[in-house]
Amino acid sequence: MEKLAVIDLGSSKIDLILASYLPSGNFTVFAEMSESVKIVDDFDGESLLRMARSNEAITILKMYKMVCEINRVTNIIAVGSSSLKNLKNYKSFLEEIYTVCGLKVRLLTVEEETSALYCGIINSIDIPKAVVINISGGTTRLLQYNRRNILNQTVIPFGTYFIAKVMEDEKDIKKAFDIMVTKFKDELNKVEWLKNIEPEYSFIGVGNAFVNTATLSRKIRKYPLDSNHNYVVDMENFKKVYDLLTTLEIDKTKKVKGISSDRADIFASGVCMIKAFCEIVNCESFTVSIKGMKEGFIYNNVISSTSSDKPISDLLGFSLENIEQFYDGEYSNSSHVSELSLILFRQLRVLHKLPRSYTKVLRIASALHDAGQRIKFYDHEKNSFHIILNSEILGATHREIVLAAFVSSSQNINDFSLTEWIKFKDLFLEEDLEAVRKLAIIVKLAEALDKTHRSIVQDISCDILGDSVIMKTIVTMDPSVEIREALKSAQDFRKVYKKSLEVL
Repeated sequence: MEKLAVIDLGSSKIDLILASYLPSGNFTVFAEMSESVKIVDDFDGESLLRMARSNEAITILKMYKMVCEINRVTNIIAVGSSSLKNLKNYKSFLEEIYTVCGLKVRLLTVEEETSALYCGIINSIDIPKAVVINISGGTTRLLQYNRRNILNQTVIPFGTYFIAKVMEDEKDIKKAFDIMVTKFKDELNKVEWLKNIEPEYSFIGVGNAFVNTATLSRKIRKYPLDSNHNYVVDMENFKKVYDLLTTLEIDKTKKVKGISSDRADIFASGVCMIKAFCEIVNCESFTVSIKGMKEGFIYNNVISSTSSDKPISDLLGFSLENIEQFYDGEYSNSSHVSELSLILFRQLRVLHKLPRSYTKVLRIASALHDAGQRIKFYDHEKNSFHIILNSEILGATHREIVLAAFVSSSQNINDFSLTEWIKFKDLFLEEDLEAVRKLAIIVKLAEALDKTHRSIVQDISCDILGDSVIMKTIVTMDPSVEIREALKSAQDFRKVYKKSLEVL
């Protein structure tokens, strides 16, 4: 197993991300750090970086280098924002970094930054066509993609720090907010392609402003899932966040409790920029991504076949394979159980009558059906519930992930927890409860049909005759253990499908 570090020297913060990866391209992030330091926006009168800021940045980079050494990471990719070229003394700054820290920072072009951002987004969220807005302290980046191709991109050369300067002179909070919204609208109105976005496009927000908005929105809603990635904020809930901030005392030193290390004025300016964007494009909701440029660099360096032109084709499959590779190990049979589950889903379609959209739920539940055994074998289904909720599963919505957790934990019908279900009820559709029961039986049968972990059952053919289902197994050797285990589910099968079950 190899290790990789990405250091991103931005205009207003410096990030570090550490990942372990395998030759197959599967990887997992095992550490991440972020420190705010206002570099580009803290010029002296001649666009020279102040000595104090330079020293602060170098101190952070020395710390990051030490973290890499402690974790035995020698492959370090250090990149810097293209906006650093606005500094007249940027070359001497980079030379000092190399001399003191031993890090050779390569300044990116605007195109490279956009490409990395897109790569991080398209390989972490399953949205086929969208407009991405990435708000940072020093810049705002916009890009439009469709069918895995970038159509338009624009960089606006200021971000939350610039907008927040309105707060310095305006004492009336609500008036300050209105001014910040108007100021950013003026900039967005200069982006011609933004005026022609078709209604079917989604919107994806990247950066601390969006992450903090998601966190605060979840708190206000009492959202049951603790996850910001792929969290959808509609305008009604965004307005609650915006209105809340206008009632707070905001200055440069205070923070909004429970969100992040961002100062309250920086968070407020970011929320105003989000409001301006939403009004300009007339969006009804936006999806938050915690993945972005840093992850894009990891994808480009770890998965050789992945680039902006060739994203991961099966994002959910790649994500589940990642979990299997790093946590289940070589003795896992999750892949074969998943295959059998999908076969049963197709064979029993006339009975369950569930749409194909539920196959994502089934794939997650079957791939992680025994995940709870990592903690304890007994009652491992209950542990699987929490593991699924807290695993990094990409390419699926929050609703699909939670449904998969219930499917995995409900393979014994009597163990289904209605109390837990009620906690998540706002995420579900009316038909989801019955779907969970039907899918849980499918996973239970698939697990039974690979009881010995030898992939003996290669295929399944189901005949539905009257009030009976005859399940014929196509095997490579004696399947007596598998058939015996599958027949133990006959009683639950009858309860859910109203049919008796025979397995041959």
